Amino acid sequence: MRVAAGEKAPVPAAAEATSASTAAMGLRISVILLVFTYWCVDIVSPALPAIQESLAISATGAGLVFSLFFAGRLVTNLPAAWLAERSGPRITAIVGAAVLLGGSLLAAMASSLDALLPARGIQGAGVAILATAGLLSVLRARPGGGAAMTAFNAATGVGSAVGLLVGGILTANFGWRSVFWMISLNALVLLAASLVARARPATTRRAHVEAESDVPAARPSRMTQAGAVGANLLVFVNYAIWVVLLPLLGATKFGFDPEQVGLLLLFVNLVHLGSALPVGRVIRVAGPSRALAAGLGIAGIGMLLAPRAPSVGWLVGPMILYAVGQLAGNSAAGDLILRLGGAGGRAVGAVRLSSDIGLVVGPAAAGALADAAGVEAPFYALGILSIAASMLAIGARFGRAASGRIGR
Repeated sequence: MRVAAGEKAPVPAAAEATSASTAAMGLRISVILLVFTYWCVDIVSPALPAIQESLAISATGAGLVFSLFFAGRLVTNLPAAWLAERSGPRITAIVGAAVLLGGSLLAAMASSLDALLPARGIQGAGVAILATAGLLSVLRARPGGGAAMTAFNAATGVGSAVGLLVGGILTANFGWRSVFWMISLNALVLLAASLVARARPATTRRAHVEAESDVPAARPSRMTQAGAVGANLLVFVNYAIWVVLLPLLGATKFGFDPEQVGLLLLFVNLVHLGSALPVGRVIRVAGPSRALAAGLGIAGIGMLLAPRAPSVGWLVGPMILYAVGQLAGNSAAGDLILRLGGAGGRAVGAVRLSSDIGLVVGPAAAGALADAAGVEAPFYALGILSIAASMLAIGARFGRAASGRIGR
């Protein structure tokens, strides 16, 4: 069919559906969405000792305050990816903000651990939906090598830093419930921003796979994909050190109040945030596999050294190693999964799913181990596990290189 000059060619229904499903909210709106979403995640960490004392719960119960939150994220990740693919990031963000608001109001009014834990699960579901919308929108706005994970980590790092600072101040001055009222306010802001945001077409340039020696050019094997997902899982198991064990270590060993706990976590987060762009460059130059192995090893060394610190000043070095190593492992593992998975909705779902499994397992296991063997024990266990995984990743890389030489 010919189209007269000045007329627009009719757009087939299938093309319209594809355009709707691939629309992005724009990089700036997506970054703002992620900042406010992750502000609502880490704001609770400084309040954890106060929650533990107020509700008279054990270290295991304190771990469950985070594990149930991440369990809510975990079970919602696949539905969130499905919703984002079919309805677009904007509608997904609206749903996520509404769910986060409901869970936060319930948490603010909880009078016992039994009431708090389900509310934390609902909060986690809301954050999962919002995070999926934000990451998918960033990926579609900036599909080129590693840019999406760099933007994602920078945005979440800023949100986390604000949350840690505000969480400590609010808890010290107004009690732990004020933290959940603050999250409710943030959820209202996210809901309003999502309602007024306009969807934009996704970037049309093809998401290329850079010519890196450690990223297979052919279709990756299931073992390669499973290895990347497993590494991401371990990285997020290690976040139990930050969300649960550092607050407990600071309170029990050094006598920190909630505001001091918040400042300790904020320091780690600022190192994490400051490493985002340099680590992104390292991944582009050295490749994600090398960066992943190095990150796991560096984080492991930091975790092994942290419980040996005789004073707060001696914690600085180990926490810098931990923060840099975790950021490198997070970015490299996520970049590998996105590359190997084709940078689509399923790849985003794999990143989010493996992350949240780690965040469910990590705090619960770390809290139980701390009850059984002391708050320092999980630092040693996770440090040894990370170093072993780093050595395994290095061995696998040498194995691939040797296979390539034999094949030639």
